[in-house]
Amino acid sequence: MKGLNHLSAALTTLVVALMVFLTSSARADDFEHQVDLEPLRTLSIQHNQVLKTMDSFARQTMSTLTGRSSFNGQDPLYTVLDIAFRPEQYPSVNLIKIKNAPLRQDLRLLQGVDDKEKERIVETGMVSFNFLLTPEVQELMQRMQATALYKQRAISDVYTAVNLFQMLSNPDLPILRVIPPATNDTRRDAWHSFGEIVGNSPALVAQLQSHGGKVPPPLPGFEADGEKLEKIANQMLLLREAWRSQNAADANKAIVSLAQLLPQVNPAVYPSLAKRQVEVIYNRLAKMTLPGAALYFVAFVLFLLSARSGVGTMRLWALRLFVLGFAVHTAGILIRWWLVQTSAGSWFEGIPIKNQFESVLFSAWFGCAVGLALELWRSKGIFGAAASFVGWLSLVSIFATPYVTGREIGGEIGQVSGVLMSYWLYIHVTMVTASYALISMGFALSIWWLVRYYSEYGTLSRTPAHQLSADVARLEDVSPAGGGAVATLGVWRTIGMLLFVPQARPAAPARVKEVDAEAATTQSRTFLATLDRCNLVILQMAFWLLGLGIVMGAIWADESWGRPWGWDPKETFALVTWIIYLIVVHVRVVTNDKAWWTAVLSILGFGIMLFNWIGVNFFLVGLHSYA
Repeated sequence: MKGLNHLSAALTTLVVALMVFLTSSARADDFEHQVDLEPLRTLSIQHNQVLKTMDSFARQTMSTLTGRSSFNGQDPLYTVLDIAFRPEQYPSVNLIKIKNAPLRQDLRLLQGVDDKEKERIVETGMVSFNFLLTPEVQELMQRMQATALYKQRAISDVYTAVNLFQMLSNPDLPILRVIPPATNDTRRDAWHSFGEIVGNSPALVAQLQSHGGKVPPPLPGFEADGEKLEKIANQMLLLREAWRSQNAADANKAIVSLAQLLPQVNPAVYPSLAKRQVEVIYNRLAKMTLPGAALYFVAFVLFLLSARSGVGTMRLWALRLFVLGFAVHTAGILIRWWLVQTSAGSWFEGIPIKNQFESVLFSAWFGCAVGLALELWRSKGIFGAAASFVGWLSLVSIFATPYVTGREIGGEIGQVSGVLMSYWLYIHVTMVTASYALISMGFALSIWWLVRYYSEYGTLSRTPAHQLSADVARLEDVSPAGGGAVATLGVWRTIGMLLFVPQARPAAPARVKEVDAEAATTQSRTFLATLDRCNLVILQMAFWLLGLGIVMGAIWADESWGRPWGWDPKETFALVTWIIYLIVVHVRVVTNDKAWWTAVLSILGFGIMLFNWIGVNFFLVGLHSYA
């Protein structure tokens, strides 16, 4: 009987504990959905010397920690604040991602971890803060860092995430620099955290002194704002207490108060509400990448279909969607420029072309601008198809890369190192990335040429007897698939049709029921020559722009690093890419198979360019690894 009583008591204790756990979990879940973070989302914060919204800060923080912009489907801002206010809940949570696969494989060498856990880590890469601080893991990291140089960056990323977690878990919240500087503060650009303003609040000072705590010195320049700072500090304490007790009603009141008080500390230096709201919308629209990519893709498909069918109306709608996608693309660049300008201090230094995200974004924009101009000039659908392909592929790539590779490529707003800030930066990077866009357009046209060549002759091998290049056919000789209303119009009439301005239609040609086989073959071959001519126009522009960009880069390197050329991996591969197109120029002179060699070498040059632009950043270490 006594044993049964003990068993009954144990079961009762277990049931009560389970009910408490389920109740607390349900309450936490309710709190997550009841707390209103919208007023906090648009507040400004200074992070890594850059002003951004709390929404951007939270997304960037979670990306650094987890490789994603959110954790377990939670609002990133909620997760960040939950770590800050309830830090004891997270040290054992698998929150930090080891993004480098070879480094995860190295963790198999750990002796104190069971095999199942090792497999989970290798598969997901997710580990906890406590796991990374164990002596065995620390010793393994140090050994890998000393013996494998190519893993140094991966290990550095892990330590960056660890340091970020520690700062976020600090009770003084030093990372939340949300209080603008005083007007007469000599460090005008330095924003402040909540822990730094305690000395400016008499009530908090008295409270600290009564508990024997250390009182920080008051911040200079805030003498007239003591009452505001005291209210801010009190509301922050109330928010922390409400958050820890999972009281959504009190938390929402404190959030509203903080959202009202913080911009009032120094309105002269606080970003406008309009700019902060635009930044939040910009983040929610995936930095305008997905809307632009969708429009470019539909335009690309319509350009291809019109080239196949010769339907002018389809090409006209392709142009309209392409122009709309280009407008969205342009708006994304201008919005980013506007947002960067706040932190950069000037419009010139805010030009968004300083990292991989921005360089691809701008490169695609330049390619689309050139493609649009050429398409309006010739109105054949060929340039439009190539440009819309580049726009679609580029925008999708910069959106998807962080999710595929688990590595941030500069999507969040930031600045480059001071030594790199030079007007030569913008000249060099603009010219090189512009040439990369043209090379990508050449790649699209080359693939198109080879596909059409294969469908005509049933082989991708050279058939000199059937070679037709731009040397034997004029660009004006043929339009895709033999016609279409837009292909026969000039620039201004085409623009008029794009804007739905009525235009006099040219007389429709008489329909021919039976098409002469020889005439059809001639038309197909002439279209191949037209594709080759378009490709040649693009590649000639790419060749000269890339060459001049390399020269401008040498000038910039001499100014920034004291030497014009250092055989850095990105410098070397840029030169190799240029040499490929130099070979294309010579091929047009010395061979009979001009179009075939141009298409093949263009594809090869694109591959080398892509590795130089993207691959070097991921697989090699050099001075250009930031770009």
